[in-house]
Amino acid sequence: MNFLGHWLFSDSTPDALIGSLWPDFARRPDPTTVSEEFLIHFDRHQTIDKLTDTTPLLEPLRVALRPKLRKTTPIVVDMLIDHHLAKHWHHYHEQPLTDFTRSRYQQAFEFNTLALPERLTRTLHWMEVDDWLAGYKEPENLVRALSGMSRRIRFEDSMSEWGMWATRQADSQYENLQNYINTLLSIDSTPINRKR
Repeated sequence: MNFLGHWLFSDSTPDALIGSLWPDFARRPDPTTVSEEFLIHFDRHQTIDKLTDTTPLLEPLRVALRPKLRKTTPIVVDMLIDHHLAKHWHHYHEQPLTDFTRSRYQQAFEFNTLALPERLTRTLHWMEVDDWLAGYKEPENLVRALSGMSRRIRFEDSMSEWGMWATRQADSQYENLQNYINTLLSIDSTPINRKR
């Protein structure tokens, strides 16, 4: 999953929110420079990524995407999970999506334990300005995000070309995506801000 998913499984403190995003931007910091909460959420991010890449629940979606998206299939699956979450947010969290994203942006910007990686700083800025996380609800915004990723990839890919098609594949896998998210939500180690 991408940023929205990782924040769904994060506590709402600055250290937790930034720790939940950090693995996509930099290596694990020196444990003496950050809080235990930061490290817990850093590690949780990596655990969730591994589960997402290997769960049998998402294998039908991976199989459907792979012929057209090839090496980028895991990237697209992560984005499609965020699309699913944004589109069906009320199933997973009691707070309205735009209220959730607004409060999380505010909390994330209060992080001051150490300097953010430059790319994370830029990403957080534009994430808030354009409310990327709530915007993932619309297929057009998801395709735009995939196009941005495509420009940064060093090998030839077809994410832009097949992005809209990929959202339709995800919609057809609604039950598997829902079951996967609910499985993660049922794990005792997930944080307190889930829907009960």
